[in-house]
Amino acid sequence: MSLPLKVQIGIRDHWAAESSPPQTSLKKLAAVLGQAVVVDPEWQLLLNELGEFYADKLNFVQAVAGCVEVFANSATELLEDEAAHEQWIETLLEKTKTRSQLRLFLETSKSTDALMSWSEQRCAFVVQLPKKQILFSSELYPSFRGGLLECFGVKGTQTSGGPAAADDWADVEVDETTGKPAVSETIAPRLQQPAAAEYLPSWESLPRPDELLLKPPYHLILGAGAGQISIECSHSPSLKLLSDYLKRWCRVNHNDSRSPPAVDIRLQQSAFGLSEMFDRLELSTKENRYVTQFHVTTPMILALIEGVLGYTLLSGEGGTWTFRRETKLRLR
Repeated sequence: MSLPLKVQIGIRDHWAAESSPPQTSLKKLAAVLGQAVVVDPEWQLLLNELGEFYADKLNFVQAVAGCVEVFANSATELLEDEAAHEQWIETLLEKTKTRSQLRLFLETSKSTDALMSWSEQRCAFVVQLPKKQILFSSELYPSFRGGLLECFGVKGTQTSGGPAAADDWADVEVDETTGKPAVSETIAPRLQQPAAAEYLPSWESLPRPDELLLKPPYHLILGAGAGQISIECSHSPSLKLLSDYLKRWCRVNHNDSRSPPAVDIRLQQSAFGLSEMFDRLELSTKENRYVTQFHVTTPMILALIEGVLGYTLLSGEGGTWTFRRETKLRLR
């Protein structure tokens, strides 16, 4: 079975090309390690398992290539920091000395998490790619770096989202019987925030804007003027929903022989991306005759933005309101 054309093109441009980010990173890793680094992805097998999560198969290749790039950069960082990771480096060199090469195998995870392990049988690292679409491979740096360390029994660095230490000042109480400070046994849980990307991704690794901007956070700005409201939003489906809903329930202007809608509702196509993507919605009564009969008002739109779409108001003054939504809106 031959690979789809887009996958073949992606492999040629984003994986096999000598100047591609993953090949550049692998070359640097080999130079620092002093051994060849061998990675030969089973593209057909990976596509069979992960293809359903990527509507654009070019993004599938970019995601796989991006994971290899993150692995190579993470391993290079550990090798270059000899003082902090001496034990890990010695273990890696000891395990790879018989073959004089470092091998990496790519498999698929049974979950939505990317996993890292060391295979003694194959004498190689194994990366299990998550069963979901990877939009930013750079977000995998913390888990890959920690996974590399844990492969050889070295505990990874705790992120700021982890639980507090037992001697955190927030958990110190005064013992009523002794009058002396004591550490409380109960530690208040802290919400673990997703780790922020530590590296600027290469532009080739990013998906198209119409796919990339489906990932939160979503930003929305509403501006109101005389007889007109404009809504700009990074999340195209939010604008499409508002447009469809308002068109469905908009009255007809019977004072005009053409019987137009009482409010002119227009979605503006974005200048970026390939598929349908909107970045602005305009509501206006300026072009209607006898405009005093109908008005487009701000409170109704604000209610839809906050109550239906779940955006949070950040600021509002001078006829401009700014909103943000942190959690993903799933499409039905």
